[in-house]
Amino acid sequence: MAKLTSEQDFKKEIAKADFKRLYLIYGEEKYLVGHYTNSLVNKVTNKKINTFDFIRFGANADLQELCTACEQIPVSAQYKCILVSDFDFESLSESDFKELDSYCRDISPSTVLIFSMPTLVIDAKKNGKFKRFSATAEKVGISAEFAKKDSISLERQLVSWAEKTGCTLTQYNASKIIAMCGTDMTLLRNELQKLTAYANGSEITEDMIKLLVVKNTETRIFALSDCIMAGNFQGAYSQLAQLFEQNEKPEIILSTLGSVYIDMYRMRVANESGKTMTDVSSDFKYGKRDFVLKKANANSKRYSTTALRKALDIILQTDIKLKSTRNDTKILLETLITKLMLALREGI
Repeated sequence: MAKLTSEQDFKKEIAKADFKRLYLIYGEEKYLVGHYTNSLVNKVTNKKINTFDFIRFGANADLQELCTACEQIPVSAQYKCILVSDFDFESLSESDFKELDSYCRDISPSTVLIFSMPTLVIDAKKNGKFKRFSATAEKVGISAEFAKKDSISLERQLVSWAEKTGCTLTQYNASKIIAMCGTDMTLLRNELQKLTAYANGSEITEDMIKLLVVKNTETRIFALSDCIMAGNFQGAYSQLAQLFEQNEKPEIILSTLGSVYIDMYRMRVANESGKTMTDVSSDFKYGKRDFVLKKANANSKRYSTTALRKALDIILQTDIKLKSTRNDTKILLETLITKLMLALREGI
């Protein structure tokens, strides 16, 4: 019947209460997958969850049990609501998949069967059986995919969440929260709940954000790179110390740090070649992460191409040592910081 990719369309679908027999809910943004799965279940069951008319299955659902549940007549509700979470279609044999697919094309009118992927990561383009089942869901019901939101949409979402609690939050301060936490909506929701509880109906200020919001690992590593580029030895070593205190893996630190310099190098070469930020984003498939290129573009103008190439070579050599020797990882990364600062200073 339809494939939906926007929140507004799915909200309207739920509000109509014209329930389809089959739903498939998935996507990168797991918060939205979980949120709208719960909204649909609550609407179908009229928020009256009972063991007679609502049955939940996990990832290892038995096909026979699932089909039997779908055939049962609702006891005290209009519909029998069946929820299957994180079902791995790829694990099915071809014959079992065809059996399930065929069954879902002819489900009882009194049953609403929901397949939801609140944690299972799906590559809909590569997973053959999932892709085929998604096509079936589109034909006989609803296939809903929730992609990651861009930074502007996330800022507006945070402002909206704050307003619903009686607090105010400017879009500028919302961007500060995202910069510290990243773009995961579940994490953003949790951090905002702390802030609204602290603000208690007043404005959420930048000071409150600095006091309460926990920086994620990626943000700390970006802060580390900022200190390196600013020649701030003390700040860089302080950020590195905090990462080690959090037991962050050195490979992750080095990989994320390396990505910062790769982004800068790509923008530097693009500018020299007459290419735009949009070209870089498209060629290297940045997608929703294209916001990192804005900062990379600004920073790349501060250094020569030679200096950036040297920095990348230093990171590569550190990576080789990290993976092939038993040297103290902390010393390796501290040495890396010093070498990067000197390389960039000499190549300005």
